[in-house]
Amino acid sequence: MAAISTIFRLLLLISFVPSLFSQDTVFDVELVHRDSPMSPLYNNSMTPFDRLQAAVVRSVNRASYFDKRIDMNTSIDIELGLTYNNGEFLMRFGMGTPNVQSVLGFIDTGSYLNWVDCAGCQCFNLSGDLFFPSESLSYKKLSCYSNECNNLGRCNKDKMCQYHVTFGDGSNIDGIFSSETLSFTSLDTNQITFIPNILFGCNLRSLLTKFHDPGSSIGLGPNSPSLIHQLAPKYISKYFSYCLDYLNGGVASRLFLGRGKQTITGTTMATPLMTQDNFYAVQLNAISIPQEFAVFLPKRSMLRAGNIIFDSGTTMTVLDTEVVDRLVRELTNYVSLSTVKVTGPFKLCFNVFSTEDEDELPGLWFSFAGTLGNFWVRPENLFGWYNRHVKCMVIIEASGLQVFGNIMMQDVLVGHDLDKMELTIIEKKCTELYKP
Repeated sequence: MAAISTIFRLLLLISFVPSLFSQDTVFDVELVHRDSPMSPLYNNSMTPFDRLQAAVVRSVNRASYFDKRIDMNTSIDIELGLTYNNGEFLMRFGMGTPNVQSVLGFIDTGSYLNWVDCAGCQCFNLSGDLFFPSESLSYKKLSCYSNECNNLGRCNKDKMCQYHVTFGDGSNIDGIFSSETLSFTSLDTNQITFIPNILFGCNLRSLLTKFHDPGSSIGLGPNSPSLIHQLAPKYISKYFSYCLDYLNGGVASRLFLGRGKQTITGTTMATPLMTQDNFYAVQLNAISIPQEFAVFLPKRSMLRAGNIIFDSGTTMTVLDTEVVDRLVRELTNYVSLSTVKVTGPFKLCFNVFSTEDEDELPGLWFSFAGTLGNFWVRPENLFGWYNRHVKCMVIIEASGLQVFGNIMMQDVLVGHDLDKMELTIIEKKCTELYKP
């Protein structure tokens, strides 16, 4: 009788979940940087230099992946057959009912897919949380006859919706598209909210995967079935924002799904938001120090609209080679510190031996279209420590797609408004957001 009562209460809860939400609902989710001690990917043997170098490699690989996806004119990761590291920040969420299983997965604003490594997975890397479908009453496999499966996968022998991903490096992943109840625990109130029937991929096998990840990924791209697309407008407004905290060890990084009634003090700047192949793109016109110099961005672009991708999953900012070369020349003339050549793709590094030297490093104005025409990137967001006495500009060059990376988004609230099609920025320290 107890089991029947539990199932009855569960079904009753799920059937009425949609009526519990209003359009000012916000899911306030903690984010964890991949190099944080709280991350399953944390490696305590790595030095800050090692982590910076690894972030550079990931940024270059991710930009290259974006280039190839644009060249192939597809947003379908499954058909692409390319590999890349999923991202930089992970979110904690729950799966299953009545016993909630905790999962940690990358957020990816450049993907529409949600993935989880499931129990029994014959996976090459098993460094993260596993989901146990057999322990959840709300887990369902997606039928291959469903409309969703027509766009996502193919039929297996059991008439379930199966996917098979073959990557360019010879690795591959197999699994079953499924649906499950996801849950979010508010950081402010500690209240758990359940969302039924969220589509995701249940990974059952991976072979020779080279990338080291927690096995789970949450897509926040503009296309179905990304998490934001599934949540909006049924449960939340079609809006999400994030604040990324590097300067305080990453402990205050937050993701907000939906737009609430809370008022964030500070000037809101906005620029038109464009989408292509599941990317979020904007128009960057110039980079400058007023009365000193201005570097204008080329109008040519691989994108149909806009000329730079805003991406939470890329650490470094990647700009056209001509733009970087011009910036290096202008900043070398502007800054009185001595420059130093280092190994790797960093084009501009300075010797910094004191706080007085560090104070000489400038910030830059990034002029986007719209009211985001004067976005100030602070010196601490523009230069990172290469070693004890050297700081390097965190902008690297590429001949392809340009990407605005997450180091330069530190301690600002970045919003994606998919109703107004605007990207908004409020300069606000992450530690000051939505305090209870």
